[in-house]
Amino acid sequence: MRFKPILCCLLALAAHPILGRDLPKLEVSAPSAIIISAESGQVLWSKDADTPRFPASTTKIMTALLLIERCRPDEIITAPKGIKDVKESSMHLEEGEQVTAHDMLYGLLLRSANDGCVAVADHISGSVGAFAALMNQRARELGCTHTHFDNPNGLNDPVHTISAHDLAIIAREAMRHPEFRDVVKLTKHHIKRSINQKDTWMVSRNKWLRKDPTADGIKTGWTIPAGHCYVGSATRRGFRLITVVMHSEHWEADHKKMLHWAYTLFDPHPLSGPQSPMTATATTIDGKSLPVTMEHPRYYLAPSGSSPASYRLELAPGINSGPVANKITAKVARGQTIGVFVFTAEGGEFQGEAIADADYTPPTRRTVSKSALSLPTLLIGGVLAGSAFAMRKKAQRMYGGRLGTR
Repeated sequence: MRFKPILCCLLALAAHPILGRDLPKLEVSAPSAIIISAESGQVLWSKDADTPRFPASTTKIMTALLLIERCRPDEIITAPKGIKDVKESSMHLEEGEQVTAHDMLYGLLLRSANDGCVAVADHISGSVGAFAALMNQRARELGCTHTHFDNPNGLNDPVHTISAHDLAIIAREAMRHPEFRDVVKLTKHHIKRSINQKDTWMVSRNKWLRKDPTADGIKTGWTIPAGHCYVGSATRRGFRLITVVMHSEHWEADHKKMLHWAYTLFDPHPLSGPQSPMTATATTIDGKSLPVTMEHPRYYLAPSGSSPASYRLELAPGINSGPVANKITAKVARGQTIGVFVFTAEGGEFQGEAIADADYTPPTRRTVSKSALSLPTLLIGGVLAGSAFAMRKKAQRMYGGRLGTR
């Protein structure tokens, strides 16, 4: 989630990213490409990564993510009418055929089944159009700003586009799910299905998995307008990188160069310990210090010998409001997400959730309000004034009207 910057506390970290250092040049054939850290989302390198392009079957990463988030593994998905009309890559679903959500993941991500994507869309949203709207909503929630999905499978559509950076953001989110990671690292898997018993082996189209023992995903894509697209993942030296190439002339060579470049230059630098999250403090409206923690990310990537990084704490809308800036003004419960830590490191910024480590209740303001001038108050005042007037008249009669005269 992205928050509007409100509280900015620039602090030094005992770590070593670099800012502005010249790095060896990296050249790839793809017009759009990017390398990010799977841990933090930190951008290590990019090339025209915000230009929307046709994603082809890498679209299915989002479809699979929604399948995981919206369905139980044992939930039954039934192929709708017209399923055999879905073109190109297919798992050859029959109308009315039933497959579990768990097995459908292998159809989507290994076989790259366009018909499976339509079945998932119909099951979750009732139609392809409604599911595309859900895809776009989820993309916005993740912070994607150059994405417009129009179908669940990536078949060519002039308005179905996404940028390399947005594709990397979605892939990173998907890789946070163990069931997604378990599927995309496989070369083949046997599924159960209710009708087509002759087509039960889902074989991955990701040729790179057989060439690189460190590879653990993710998805290939190709159409004539999109060219070769690839979203890759590899884990070496204890950390995972995600790469994206779009409309590449040589996607395998591009991906290999990108991994070699990043793993040669970058090392992990801890933001917090294995068991102890990073801690900081935020200031409240009455001058108190509220402890704040961040559990993830635990490290970021930077070359050795680089300068210390900095971060700032950005409060979420509603946590800070009114005329007092840079202070927590709202009631906060321990464990509540109150904003984000924004880190500045090599390649730009990345974020981690800021979580309150204590309860806080702002002080109550004691001010005279309009309610103080209520009807009962006015009546009492009127009675007292009237009594004083009557007593004065009585005294004037007793003393012959001479009271108060000269």
